[in-house]
Amino acid sequence: MSKLHVNHIRTSIEKNFKGKIDTSDLLSRPQEEIDKAILTRGLAAYCLYVLAATDIDNAVKSIVDGYDDNGIDAILFDRNSKILWLVQSKWIESGSGEPETGEVKKFTSGILDLLDLKLDRFNIRVNAKETELTEALDDPSVRINIVIAYTGQNFTEHNSRAIKDLLKELNDPSELARFYLFSLKDAHKALTGSIAGNPITLEIALSNWGPIEGPYQAFYGLINASDIAPWWTEHRARLFSDNLRNFIGLTEINESILGTLSNEPENFWYFNNGITALCGNISKKPLGGGDRSMGYFVCEGVSIVNGAQTVGCIGHALEKTPDKLKDAKVLIRLISLKDCPPDFGVRITKATNTQNKIEKRDFVSLDPEQERLRTELLLEGKTYHYIRTDENIIPDDTNYLLEEATVALACRNGDYSLSVQAKREIGKLWEDITKKPYTDIFNAEVTATELWRLIKVFRAVNTKLKSMEKATQQGRERSFYIHANRFLLHLVFQKIPKNATRDPNFEFETFLRDEVPSVIQELIDPCRLKVEEMYPTSLIHQIFRNFTKCKALKDSILPTKAG
Repeated sequence: MSKLHVNHIRTSIEKNFKGKIDTSDLLSRPQEEIDKAILTRGLAAYCLYVLAATDIDNAVKSIVDGYDDNGIDAILFDRNSKILWLVQSKWIESGSGEPETGEVKKFTSGILDLLDLKLDRFNIRVNAKETELTEALDDPSVRINIVIAYTGQNFTEHNSRAIKDLLKELNDPSELARFYLFSLKDAHKALTGSIAGNPITLEIALSNWGPIEGPYQAFYGLINASDIAPWWTEHRARLFSDNLRNFIGLTEINESILGTLSNEPENFWYFNNGITALCGNISKKPLGGGDRSMGYFVCEGVSIVNGAQTVGCIGHALEKTPDKLKDAKVLIRLISLKDCPPDFGVRITKATNTQNKIEKRDFVSLDPEQERLRTELLLEGKTYHYIRTDENIIPDDTNYLLEEATVALACRNGDYSLSVQAKREIGKLWEDITKKPYTDIFNAEVTATELWRLIKVFRAVNTKLKSMEKATQQGRERSFYIHANRFLLHLVFQKIPKNATRDPNFEFETFLRDEVPSVIQELIDPCRLKVEEMYPTSLIHQIFRNFTKCKALKDSILPTKAG
């Protein structure tokens, strides 16, 4: 049976991917080797087509397999979902077995090299992705999905241990990476719907349900999260084929959804907006009769048009805290399109996805200190933008942004941990405007003069590090210039006298021009050398998100100003 499944996958890859895969590096190889490479590369593209919900052309462009691929066969950066996908693929003709442990270890080692931007260890295909890799690794909200795709069925302890060791390193101190196996079973299951496009049929049990009789048939009610989780496992992105967006990964908001599922599932209904699903047809089963306490519905042609993040988070919670899902209830609307006008489903999709989303940073607008700072800056001929807008604001000598202000004030604070938090997840600094850490950085003591001066130092540090990054080819050194920005800013502020930014009569512009550059330069090399001395095997990407390591670094570099 395994051989039959492998042949099904082969047929699909040859039909959908073969003619698009670049094999120019294999022209001198035997045909048998070329054919196997096409299947291996095609499997890498196919798994991204399924798991990342990308299109076939984009999946094919992700392929980096070849000599000096360092164990990585495909790289895809999804800017919308802020996920960096790293794939190793192995074509196993027999349909049994697993990748060799040596290959898995090569993959994990290659990932560490990639994240440290040691691109001299990779082939031209990986190096062609340098810009998007740098962009991904410079964004603290980006998460990494690691995938091993193979046409086998086993994954023994030796291979599992190699992956666990990698995840332990990458996820210290906070979760950065997740691992997915895409085995023969997963690949074959996806074939039945993902490429063929078969409609999804779900049997849904609703409690406290009710009907909407007209003008179009619909039902509403509560569904257990434990009933939703298998939808994600079975269908993933196909559930959202008519949605404006797929599940976008573990963003700030989605982390909050997961937190509720894990910590207080009984309150999930109160905190969540629920799910809207369009169905080609809905029929209620006789079981339960007219009793509204529980109803059972067969829904054909299901597409979730609102609530993709809820479903995706429930799917992820199944891996982490499956026992909590039975206590979480979700509001769901089932809308039948059977007798609706042709464009009705599109109208529902647009209407349910065009409400303005409230982000954590939006609550900052409720703080009167923000408006005070804006007013004071206006009197100095400067504009402080703390309310979110669709206008494209370009930071310059007269325009200052909330994000800049938050990072500058956090790094100016004597507590090093605020600079680490600004690097790890800036949204945590805005989480509650009534208490710390927000009140430690935004309070009545901050003046408009101090704020714009701090931001100018912030910009000076960024400019210097950017110039050094562009001038550097070596992986870890270049990675340092990218990821040390917040920590270095904190060190710089500890070396600058407070009156330089607070005293209105201080000649700040002269100080910024003549003194600040040397302060920055004097800290960069000692900091970089200390990183290599203290943490030579740690990922640069993670060091500056680690509270313990940053404290040790600061104490070593500025021993008289321990945080």
